[in-house]
Amino acid sequence: MKQALRIDSVRGRLTLFWVVALGAALIAVSGLIYALLARALYSRIDDNLRAVVQIATTSLANDLAEGQDYGDAARSTAAELASRQQMLAIYDPRGQLLAEGGRDDDLEITLPDVGTIPTDAEMLLTVGEANDDDDRHRLALRRVSIPRSDSEYLIVVGSELESTDEELESLREILAYVIPAALVLAGAAGWFLARQSLAPVATMAERAQEIGVADLSARLPVANPRDELGRLAKTFNDLLNRLEASLTQQRQFMADASHELRTP
Repeated sequence: MKQALRIDSVRGRLTLFWVVALGAALIAVSGLIYALLARALYSRIDDNLRAVVQIATTSLANDLAEGQDYGDAARSTAAELASRQQMLAIYDPRGQLLAEGGRDDDLEITLPDVGTIPTDAEMLLTVGEANDDDDRHRLALRRVSIPRSDSEYLIVVGSELESTDEELESLREILAYVIPAALVLAGAAGWFLARQSLAPVATMAERAQEIGVADLSARLPVANPRDELGRLAKTFNDLLNRLEASLTQQRQFMADASHELRTP
């Protein structure tokens, strides 16, 4: 049993190769799936943030068109669109807060230089500690102009990343258990298949050890003459046939020579 488990055996090398190859494939596929899923989840958050910025811009334009003043339009839009899942903050062009809603207590918003915030697209930022999933938030910032009222606002929309980070963490934990378990099962299955496949070789080796010069009539078993091992056994048996015939001829020659020497 100890010898059967040695890695320098054919069965051991085949099993090791199978486990290493499968492990590399599982890690590569799992990493690809994880990366694609994470990208899809974070992209969906970014798309939602962009959509809220567009909705907030439309809401500000409608409120101003209905006669609300500059600050009331900001407060009305923030109260209408902000929620526990979606933070909305509206600033004036100088970065002074006009209205906000839905902001978590642990979210501190530090605006970059207002001049660096684009007007034609959203600036996307991730704020919070990289190793603290509870404090991570995704922000979308954009300066918007309302043409009819000649007003300009700075809109900041935010969404917490805790739920998404927890989903990805759960996936990492699942993969951390599934991959080793799959490798253990694959190793056991590979060892069993290798043992079953090479069992005829072991049988042939045992039978070959029993064949001696005194008796060359024994032959190796041929389990399947159509596969490689069967052809190997047949070739070895043909060799034994030739050896037996040659030895028989040699013995006959020696017997004849002895007879002639005894009776010249």
